Amino acid sequence: MTQGKRSKKSVSDKPITVVVINDVQLVVEGLMAMMEPFPKRIDVVGTSIGSIRSIEADVALIDAFGHPNAGVDRVTEAVNLGCFEHVALYTWKLSPAMAVEAVDNGASGVLSKSASGLEIVQGIEEIMTGERIIHEFPVHVWSPTWLETSDASLTARELELLSFVASGLTNAEISRAMYLAESSVKTYLKRVYRKLGISSRAQAVMRAVELGIAGPQSVPPQQASVTKLA
Repeated sequence: MTQGKRSKKSVSDKPITVVVINDVQLVVEGLMAMMEPFPKRIDVVGTSIGSIRSIEADVALIDAFGHPNAGVDRVTEAVNLGCFEHVALYTWKLSPAMAVEAVDNGASGVLSKSASGLEIVQGIEEIMTGERIIHEFPVHVWSPTWLETSDASLTARELELLSFVASGLTNAEISRAMYLAESSVKTYLKRVYRKLGISSRAQAVMRAVELGIAGPQSVPPQQASVTKLA
């Protein structure tokens, strides 16, 4: 991305302009509400539901939950638009390898959904000073112990499918995202339902929250820390 159009902005300057991008309006509204108490520091100048629209802004904040490749492709798409000075992912979890890939593809940071509104604002401000910010995710997100609540462990493929269900994707959309036939998606879904002892999509979303792959994490927001990448 060309960054010569604007000089780096200090945190004491006028508010940083932000565009919030997500597939779900509820999440967009939630993010805006979290940043609303900081009008002198953050100015949400636009939102984009689903597709990434071209809106001039300092920072594009992209929630890539449920997207293939951990949303890294969405970073590339946003960067290529050339209308954002910085692009940051906002997610429940991202492996260190995927975080590095996101940065390599142009992301200026990865912000955690376990962070408070203040921590998100501070992360955006540090991004604007030229830092590469990667929030550390709660240890239990990556620990296999969070599957012990189920009688039978889910495979990585089944976990991926459950995350897509929790994000609201239809079977047809999941089949495209996972490169599976729609009939295979239905087979996987029945298997997941059986393992988790559930019988509906609504219950699947609730179990996804309980298992830590959707919804708020149990670690308090103030415990989220950041690592600066050179």
